[in-house]
Amino acid sequence: MSHESDPQATVQRSSDVRESTWAEAFLYLGPGVIALLVGAFGLKYGGGFIGLGYVGLILGSSLSVYGLYRGLQARKVGSSRMDCVYCGLSNYLAGPPDHDFRCEHCNRMIPIKDGRPLPVSQVRCGYCNHLNYYSEKTEVLLCENCNRDVPISLDDDRPRKQVARGYAVQDDDRLYELRLLSGGPKVEEVIPVLQRMLALNRKQVKQLLEDAPVTLLTGIPKMKAEMLVAQLTAHEAVAQSSPLDGSTLR
Repeated sequence: MSHESDPQATVQRSSDVRESTWAEAFLYLGPGVIALLVGAFGLKYGGGFIGLGYVGLILGSSLSVYGLYRGLQARKVGSSRMDCVYCGLSNYLAGPPDHDFRCEHCNRMIPIKDGRPLPVSQVRCGYCNHLNYYSEKTEVLLCENCNRDVPISLDDDRPRKQVARGYAVQDDDRLYELRLLSGGPKVEEVIPVLQRMLALNRKQVKQLLEDAPVTLLTGIPKMKAEMLVAQLTAHEAVAQSSPLDGSTLR
């Protein structure tokens, strides 16, 4: 696990943008059609219903036209292909990314620089022999398996940021679970964070938020759990990590 920043700005996937835009389109189309039907009813039967008929036609036409417009916008959403540097599978984004984003297939954070993915290198942990990946943006590399600090170096002589050894190596070798207690007041900000964290689509994440409190991840190292809690807390969601009884890192 590389200790890299997870930017506040989100990278939107084209499928999520289309889904959101279509949802907005139907939000207007449905009431628009109902208003048109009410307007047609009022004009047909006349009398005291004439006024209702004209109001229904005007309101229904406005809502339907805007709903159709949003539907056309959904069809125009672009699709920028970005192949994952880890698994090689393709991610389709609404536009070229300017921040790191999480691969929807392998759930790894793809490092981005100048709109393009950075190449990654491999190194094995000296403690457990687990294979880890890092890029030129990696400042501290923590083994994904045992959570210990893995020394890395670059070809150039740029100074590297360092952290205290006690932070990188955890004495607590228990496994933890991550629970979401509440989405908080900024649900629209929390949704993309959970999408990147869990590699789920917008609809699945919204269902998780509705089911809260809910367990998001289980069997993860303490540091990873704390980092994920910090990401959610930054958007005012309420999350907590707690150790699993009897479970330890191998």
